[in-house]
Parts: sequence; structure tokens; C-alpha cells
Amino acid sequence: MVVGNRRRIEALTRELILTNDQLQKVSVNLLHEFHKGLSWDTHSNAAVKMFPTYVTDVPNGTEQGKFLALDLGGTNFRVLLITLEDEDFHMENEVFGIPESIMLGTGEQLF
Repeated sequence: MVVGNRRRIEALTRELILTNDQLQKVSVNLLHEFHKGLSWDTHSNAAVKMFPTYVTDVPNGTEQGKFLALDLGGTNFRVLLITLEDEDFHMENEVFGIPESIMLGTGEQLF
């Protein structure tokens, strides 16, 4: 019974297995779409919409001051204000529910 199930699963998933050449093509096409999504000229017709983050470096532990973090998830929009002072930090956090009409709407309606 186990062997029969295994063969059935293999038969059903055979078309999902990609060769190295196919994976390479997916990678090239995805990278191309990333660049289109980041470009001002091609953003409107890109398959992958992207926006530059303007993050130029990763934290190194010497950061001080106030930092704003925005997290847009599937059902909530979280706003955090993080204050870093010396070895201490303080975090203020507020969560806003996203109405179903916006969740099911277009990206233009969301933003």
C-alpha cells in the first residue's frame, strides 16, 4: 500500500519537478521582473511590484535615536516607534485592523 501511494504521489508531482536549466530560467526571469518592478519607467507594467527601501546598511549596534517601523501583514497594520539610548531601548506599538473590504480590494485601494 505504501509503495502504491508513493508511486501515485510521484506521478502526480512529476510535472512540478524542474530541471537545473528550468530553475536557471526562472531565476533570470524573476530577477528581470524585480528590476522592472523597481524601475520608475517600468513599474506600472511589472509582474512584481517593488519599491526601494533606501536601506543602505545593516545595524551594527551603535545606533541611537528614534526609529519608525511599519509592518503591513494580512490582517493588521502595525506601527512601532523604537527609541534606542545607550544600552537601553523602549518600544511603543500600536496595531490597526485592516477592514475586509480593503484586504479584498486592489493595491490602489490599500495605499
